[in-house]
Amino acid sequence: MQRENTKAQGLIRLLTQDLLTHAEQKTACELGDRSQYIGMSDIGKGMECLRAAVASKLGMSATPAATAVDGFALDDVAHVLARQIILQRGHWQEYGIEKALAATGVKLVPQLEISIEHSGVPIKAHLDFTLVWGGQRPAVRILELKSNERIPDSLYASYEAQLYGQVGLLKSCWTEPCFSAPGTGLQSVTFPQIIQGLFGVALPEFPDDVDIEAWVLSISMAEVRPFGPYLPDKAMLEICLQTAVGIWRTAEDVRSGNLGLNDLDYCWGFHPLCDWCDVNADCPKFQAVSIPSDSACGLELEELAMLKDQKAALEGRIAEAEERIRQTFHLVGGQDWILTGNYRFRVTTVAGRRTLDRSLVADILTSLIGDELKAQTALEQCEKYSKPIERLYVNSINLPSKFVA
Repeated sequence: MQRENTKAQGLIRLLTQDLLTHAEQKTACELGDRSQYIGMSDIGKGMECLRAAVASKLGMSATPAATAVDGFALDDVAHVLARQIILQRGHWQEYGIEKALAATGVKLVPQLEISIEHSGVPIKAHLDFTLVWGGQRPAVRILELKSNERIPDSLYASYEAQLYGQVGLLKSCWTEPCFSAPGTGLQSVTFPQIIQGLFGVALPEFPDDVDIEAWVLSISMAEVRPFGPYLPDKAMLEICLQTAVGIWRTAEDVRSGNLGLNDLDYCWGFHPLCDWCDVNADCPKFQAVSIPSDSACGLELEELAMLKDQKAALEGRIAEAEERIRQTFHLVGGQDWILTGNYRFRVTTVAGRRTLDRSLVADILTSLIGDELKAQTALEQCEKYSKPIERLYVNSINLPSKFVA
């Protein structure tokens, strides 16, 4: 039994090393040395947390080198593997989506690169998919994939900034020789030249004659939701470019010792992406009183985090089982209860939750009263506030120094 456990541990360690190696090779092949330019994801991150964006330019990461895994304890290997599976899931989905789109004959450019220099700062955009239609109604669609555990109700601001940067650069650089399509030999040419060279499609000389949009495709393990369209906007592009300059200049100041990383602005309040930040270990946002990890409180917190993970996994399994049972009910054409063993089940339609449309109420009150201010005042007088509640936040800490080879 001990020998089998050792073999299983070896397999886990090997898989972790392979995933890390693959990530390193994919990044180097598609994105190059990311410390040498500002990318669209850096800009999006910088708009929400300058500290995190600058840290990424300085090479601070909780991701270890593949060669370092041999020296890790098994628990550390499991931690790295779990993180890599989540981070790389998006790449696997990207590969599948590309194959699916290509199967329909869509004119598709994967990983189109736009490379410019603005105020002395090198900036690059890497577009997941660029879809093109020629003819009488030429159109271009940028498709950015985002892998999410759960589909968000609305996009994070960092994602939207990334889209505005991409679509803005595509239009503003249309006639400039700053486009490259990896693996095709087409480098440093205009966008129409890229499309002509790849597909033989002649696009208009100027982008004003083309329908250009950008979309985000958010993908979970069981759902897909598009967000968009995002249109070229000069003001938003200028904000993105200025943010890029700010990140670059600030990184230089931190590197030279003129600024400390913790002197920089960071994301205030609760943000779901903080758990995935590579430099959250010593972030000022989480200043705290330290207690020993083997103290009663420390052990209970560790158990709570484990129980919450188990709860999330169990809720996921319950949701999947319920969906399968609902499908079974519809497949057998059930109208009433279905019996099986000591259980019975049926699927019914329940009325949706009733809610009050505050905006509609305000409009109706305004039309009745004839005074918008009085209508708003009447609404506010009818509002009730519940008592404040306490909410427990448990955040994982990513320790770069622990995993650096």
